[in-house]
Amino acid sequence: MKMSRFVLFILLLGTGCAGNTIELDGFVLEKSKTEELLNDLQRRASFDFGCSSDQLRFTILAVHDDAGADMPKQVGVHGCERRATYTMEFHRSFWGPGNEETGWRLDAAGIQAAR
Repeated sequence: MKMSRFVLFILLLGTGCAGNTIELDGFVLEKSKTEELLNDLQRRASFDFGCSSDQLRFTILAVHDDAGADMPKQVGVHGCERRATYTMEFHRSFWGPGNEETGWRLDAAGIQAAR
């Protein structure tokens, strides 16, 4: 009985911040920032692929890993018989020191026909 309580405690401890994180493709990600980034990518990829956003699927390939929950860094996109890889880039803003802008960059290979 003590062991099951301990396991339950560990499970609850691990999910205590469940409202702030989301698990995708084996990565634990910061929920609100990940949703924002993937929404931006969905708009961008829909334009690049020339198809509606509801036909696109995402696979997290790599993350920015820091001390807290991670954020997507590299995402595979597939849909409409095409696929591509996008990488999140951080740019120093012209509007002042310490401000960073982010944007999705299409991999140099471009958009490929799905296999």
